[in-house]
Amino acid sequence: MLSIFEVLKRADEGKFIKESDYDMKLFRTCQKLVKEYEIKFDSEQIVVGDEKMADAVFQAGVKLALEMGMYQVDTSRVIDITENEIKLTLQVAPKKMILGLGRDSRVLRARTFGDGHPMTVCSGCPGTPLPEHLFLPVMMSYAKEPLIDILIPGSLTEVDGMKVKTGGPLEIRATRQEMIWVREALERAGRPGMHIYAAGESSATELGTLAICNDRYMRASDSHMIPVLSELKTDNIRLSRVMTGWDYPSFTTSLIDPIIGGFGGGPEGAAIVLTAAIILSTAVYNVDMHCIHSIHNKYVSVSTKEGMWLNSVVGRAFGQNAPLALLADAWTTAGAGTEEILYEAAALAIEQESSCLHTDSLGATNGIYPNCSGLEGRFFAEVVHAVHAAKMTPDEANALLLKIWKKYEHGFDNPDIGKPFNEVYNMKTITPLPFWLDMYHKVKDDVASMGLNFLT
Repeated sequence: MLSIFEVLKRADEGKFIKESDYDMKLFRTCQKLVKEYEIKFDSEQIVVGDEKMADAVFQAGVKLALEMGMYQVDTSRVIDITENEIKLTLQVAPKKMILGLGRDSRVLRARTFGDGHPMTVCSGCPGTPLPEHLFLPVMMSYAKEPLIDILIPGSLTEVDGMKVKTGGPLEIRATRQEMIWVREALERAGRPGMHIYAAGESSATELGTLAICNDRYMRASDSHMIPVLSELKTDNIRLSRVMTGWDYPSFTTSLIDPIIGGFGGGPEGAAIVLTAAIILSTAVYNVDMHCIHSIHNKYVSVSTKEGMWLNSVVGRAFGQNAPLALLADAWTTAGAGTEEILYEAAALAIEQESSCLHTDSLGATNGIYPNCSGLEGRFFAEVVHAVHAAKMTPDEANALLLKIWKKYEHGFDNPDIGKPFNEVYNMKTITPLPFWLDMYHKVKDDVASMGLNFLT
């Protein structure tokens, strides 16, 4: 493994290249690799069962990582890694972690096909702007759901009525308050030891991470996030988070947002970029796990066919070649209080559970509005467990997913953003309002009629 000091040395002394030249080199290299490895997106085969295709994506990703390295934006230098460093990095990367404390702890594994283990279900509303009066109740709605294994916070947008600004003193206060309220939510739900994933969602800089490196806020049993800038880039802010993770004993996770239609090209090139980014961030950031979030350049949501295919093929690529703990975001276009968000949740659950992935959240309305709740997280988890129990083949999972796709595809161009939390949940009891619960049962019955046998 590379030490942080070797990483910083390469970030300062690596080969110089203009950022625009790096971007164009990435584009050309991805196009070449897509053709060389004959990688092809199939809009009717979203859950990827083609082992040769997955192997090709992995091999192309390794080539891209070796060719491009990770670009340091602030120094205009490339952090190169060698083929031997890649092999060693993937060999020694964590394959099994115990997240959380005591009876609330969960095992997070680097999944392989046929290993018999279901995904670890993370839920919450990362990136979602939550005002003070909604933050604690929203977090409680997720913490109360027994099938949710670990929790990811939303983003606190105000403190004492003042708007939080990136890089300012309130970013520190907001991140600390976020952790205080998430811990309170877990205690009130009777799950005080539950793992808090990607702690510090209220902060966009290293200030928030540094501010919560204290057992009162982020425990050693929790984790914090280190983003990879799109595509294959980092900077001093991100590397400062790496240094924080080097000194503080909590878990770390990357955040990788390959853009479908960006410098990697279409979903095929974006899959290669994502594979390379996972490899590079494992080596350069020394993270324990990865959050992958494939962004559609038009719709953002990962519940598009392109986004789900990308995650599926990359999940299979690592499951077959170099198992790592990969958690895929499950961001939806629709919001709480709509049928569409439940169908999107079901489709994403099927794709992720069938592709050697874990999940990293269920971000309603692509994290734009506070229109989220624990009920859609419950439904996602129920679908995960049903799919796992059924031992579906990729073709069986794909057939079910395509049926569900028809139920929400209309929403991308005219999304129903639903309702804010206080209009779908009782704010005193933190339980779904009758109309929202009835809608959940209706959609659950519909998905069951398509052939999925729920366990409860």
